[in-house]
Amino acid sequence: MNAGEEIEDGERDWASLPPEVLNLFAKCLREIFDFVRFRAVCHAWRSSTPVADLPPQFPWILEKREDPRDPNLKFYSPPLDKTYTIPASRSLDKDIISGPPSHGHMFTINAVPFGTRPMPPRVVSLLNPLTNHEIPLPACPYVPCNFSWFRLLQNQTGEYVIVCYVHPDSQHSVLAFCHLNHHNNWHKLELDSDIRFWRHFYHKGMLFSVDRCTGVTKVTSTADGALAYVVPSPIESCSQEIEEDTLVQDSLGNILRITKYHCWYNIYRLDVRSKNNSSPCWVKISSIGNQAIFIDMEGGFVLRADESSGIKENTIYSLRSHSIPRRVPRTYWATWVDIQTGWPKRLPCPFKEPVSWLLPNLHRL
Repeated sequence: MNAGEEIEDGERDWASLPPEVLNLFAKCLREIFDFVRFRAVCHAWRSSTPVADLPPQFPWILEKREDPRDPNLKFYSPPLDKTYTIPASRSLDKDIISGPPSHGHMFTINAVPFGTRPMPPRVVSLLNPLTNHEIPLPACPYVPCNFSWFRLLQNQTGEYVIVCYVHPDSQHSVLAFCHLNHHNNWHKLELDSDIRFWRHFYHKGMLFSVDRCTGVTKVTSTADGALAYVVPSPIESCSQEIEEDTLVQDSLGNILRITKYHCWYNIYRLDVRSKNNSSPCWVKISSIGNQAIFIDMEGGFVLRADESSGIKENTIYSLRSHSIPRRVPRTYWATWVDIQTGWPKRLPCPFKEPVSWLLPNLHRL
């Protein structure tokens, strides 16, 4: 056997590696594009590394797209300091409403030129920019032309719920729900007309709504619209100006509330069986352990630091707008905060207007 034959034999051996070894190699890949290239080597490598086993990724930052006629979307990977331009053909002539960050999909809506009359029907869909996989949503009968926003929420069992906040000309507000996993149809909940909610969160069939004026959290059943319970505000003085107020679910299933005043964050855990109080309450905590919270203008999510490359534990990563009086437009900052010290630090970002976090994946909802 000559040297050339030995090399050929060695090359064939790479394709015959045990699946468990290939899977270990794949889990060491830090970027989703490396994972795709790894699977493209041969059939054996692809079959040993299913899409469901994608290594945990550090979330990307999505840049605001000015022209809906441009099919390219730009993302930035902080740990690798890389900018990706991804052609998403199905985003053509659509506005990006918001990014349901932890699911890898974005909301899109057909773009309508300013001044168009009559207003055409608004077609909303979920789009994965990496796979170009699109999920058209059924038309919501409660949505007027001037609706506010859509959001994708998910509970711990994997149930996806589309929430549409309808704000018509009257003082009456409506929340409409669409369950992707089973019904795939809409139903609505009537909200108190004198309450303006800031954040919503879905968990085990319950909708958590934070009153932006009082800080009170109302918990409503999405099945019948009945009020389950009310959680008092954890904030002693409502005169404090809240810059951020977000509800998330951590890796242990706890519901956390993150509030921000100026440069300081406070984190609270929902205690539904309080020993000192018969009613549920928010309990302030000083650490989230081996976890990191990602927050943007649309919401947030939690990742385990030991499962994702480059993520620091016990931290908050935030994308927020920063407005200066008499100065337009707003500026957007990407920051990370060590919860133990409380000091924010700027996170490198080449975008002037980062929109949201996006956790890249190849999954289908």
